[in-house]
Amino acid sequence: MKVYIDPSSDILYSSYYIKGIEELFGKKNIKFSNNYFRDFKHNNHFFALVLKSKDAERKIIIDFADSEEVDIIALNWADTYAKINKSDIAYPSPEKIIAIGPSFGIHIYSFFKTGYMAISNYLKASSRIPNKRRFFSDYKAQLNRMSIDEYYPNKNVNNYVFFASSLWKKEKKTNDFRANFIKACIENPDIEFDGGFAPRPRKDVPGYDEITVTTRYSITEYLGNMKKSSIAFNTPAVLDCHGWKLGEFLCFGKAIISTPLSRKLPKALQDRKHLLFTDGSQDDIQEKIKNIIVNPELLTELKNNARKYYEEELSPKKVIERITKATFSEPVST
Repeated sequence: MKVYIDPSSDILYSSYYIKGIEELFGKKNIKFSNNYFRDFKHNNHFFALVLKSKDAERKIIIDFADSEEVDIIALNWADTYAKINKSDIAYPSPEKIIAIGPSFGIHIYSFFKTGYMAISNYLKASSRIPNKRRFFSDYKAQLNRMSIDEYYPNKNVNNYVFFASSLWKKEKKTNDFRANFIKACIENPDIEFDGGFAPRPRKDVPGYDEITVTTRYSITEYLGNMKKSSIAFNTPAVLDCHGWKLGEFLCFGKAIISTPLSRKLPKALQDRKHLLFTDGSQDDIQEKIKNIIVNPELLTELKNNARKYYEEELSPKKVIERITKATFSEPVST
């Protein structure tokens, strides 16, 4: 199987899937080419690629946008439209659309290869890259992420909980659920809590000052502290999307407390097996935290099942395998 990737792709958001493509098909079978993608411009909404076997050629879109909506131009172009934030709304061409669950940005290229790929792909697709600075900053951001192998295994520090996130201007429900988790941890004498909301330079989201940290955590600090955390908290983010946090927490193999999910998954997460669902109130979150702390067996079960779910449903290779299977209705020669 040969794989052709749009050189204008947002490398940070696409990195997860490129890793899966490399693992499934091999690096030597991947090529960044303009040939199939002249209708698209650099964006952080979707990732376009073509799979070409001896017998067939198929076009694929991987949509990582926060919205439940689809891009009609991309949908019409694609044979398969793989979407992170698929919902129950009525979609055009529903037979094309599959739910793939959350992903997150990862480190896939060395410093020198990052520079080479950024320049090479820019030269190939410069006419389709309206925001040059954004294009190159995506490559730099990819460098600062952890590789997928650094996420697991990790050693939790008993009763240490780390949580840090942004405040959103239009997502008060998300802010309030996260605030309730932070307060529940701070008020629990058995928890060593670290974190809070990231400061906003304009201070334009009032009401959370007492649980806002003074400086932002670097990506290295954030991921390092998250590896040590014994409990993780998830809630749908912008536009009720699956945020990066959910994918990361499952990959880390964390004991997750989560408010109900609004978007589809390839397979449902089960309460008290993969995670603990909460109504988002401070009292209920506090109760879920206590359940985990006083029950080491539950903690271990949640951690192991979260990681198992990631390995079976969400790992880069598994996602690409699922997309490939959906794309080719019959076995093809590779």
